[in-house]
Amino acid sequence: MTIRTATDGSETCEALGDIRMDERSNEGKKSGSKPGLKMRVLTAAVGIPVIILILLAPVWVIAAAAVLCSLIGTFEFYGAVGLLRRQTPLCVVGFIGTALLPFCAFLEPMMIMICSFLYLLVLFLMMLMSGKKIRITDISMLIMGLIYIPFLLSNVLFIRQLEFGNILVWLVFVGSFMTDSGAYFSGRIFGRHKLCPDISPKKTVEGAVGGTIVCGLGFLLFALIINLFFADMINADMSYGAAFVLGLISAVMAQIGDLTASLIKRQFGIKDFGNLFPGHGGMLDRCDSIVMVAPAVFLFASQVSMFF
Repeated sequence: MTIRTATDGSETCEALGDIRMDERSNEGKKSGSKPGLKMRVLTAAVGIPVIILILLAPVWVIAAAAVLCSLIGTFEFYGAVGLLRRQTPLCVVGFIGTALLPFCAFLEPMMIMICSFLYLLVLFLMMLMSGKKIRITDISMLIMGLIYIPFLLSNVLFIRQLEFGNILVWLVFVGSFMTDSGAYFSGRIFGRHKLCPDISPKKTVEGAVGGTIVCGLGFLLFALIINLFFADMINADMSYGAAFVLGLISAVMAQIGDLTASLIKRQFGIKDFGNLFPGHGGMLDRCDSIVMVAPAVFLFASQVSMFF
């Protein structure tokens, strides 16, 4: 195998990532250790009830869960990109920001601006006092982790504070689950054309289309359930048209999130971000679509009337 010399750090990282991914893929084929569908279903059977209980709980429980998931996901991200190994003290500041960021959902915009400025000031001072040990690329990677995980995930709390937010927040998880499941089974049954072979070789165009359709139909079913069993309780009906459109948007966002996570893992030569969930990988592997669906649901529901 001939490897051309990379012209910059990013190309070197990507080249090494491809080599590691190939090596791990070959090891997996030899050992037959690839998690089966049975393990994935078993893990989901435990995880789904936990998610349901959290969503039924008071908002402070949801906030605590968002902080915990964000901390685990950020830890996995910093480990994947090598920041945890190179800049441990800087990562501690990143974890502090991760724990605090979801609570911005409860702050006024001016207070968020002040906190953001002070946090950035601390990062710049650490870089200046490090004697060139902390690079701007390290700061950029840390901030990327904060935006990618706790900021996007905190949109679950933003949704919860909307009118009918206790209902709308379910759509984040319905969208992620329906898209993943629809794409998986559609791809297995109808998959013929590769979607992004260089990023995720097993994903197909047919799977992507199937996941989008299933998600749209899933949102329609969700609206039907709300209107049949909860309309009198909330004194409103959910719009089928708005639900279907949001379902299609959520499906696209979920797949962008999934492919982005796959690209990051391939660039840094890892198969999964972690092994917290048997058969599913780490926290970030499970939240890769949720972090994109959550802001999509919040932005859409805050601008379009979902109930009448």
